[in-house]
Amino acid sequence: MSGTVFTPALEELEHVKSEQGEILTKPFLESCKHILPVIDKFGAAMALVKSDIGGNITVCLCQLLCLTLM
Repeated sequence: MSGTVFTPALEELEHVKSEQGEILTKPFLESCKHILPVIDKFGAAMALVKSDIGGNITVCLCQLLCLTLM
């Protein structure tokens, strides 16, 4: 794939809006995962930040799954 480290995230963002213009939660959170490799580019000093963001995405996805199963 050509482009920059931002290309995968930007491509995913095309799928986060519904036809009514609402932000779709799951596609948005999935696109957020593509930011993690960008944070890697800043080096080991950002490992804690990457871990925190990744953990927050996972928690949100798990909560969303629980809500959809109810």
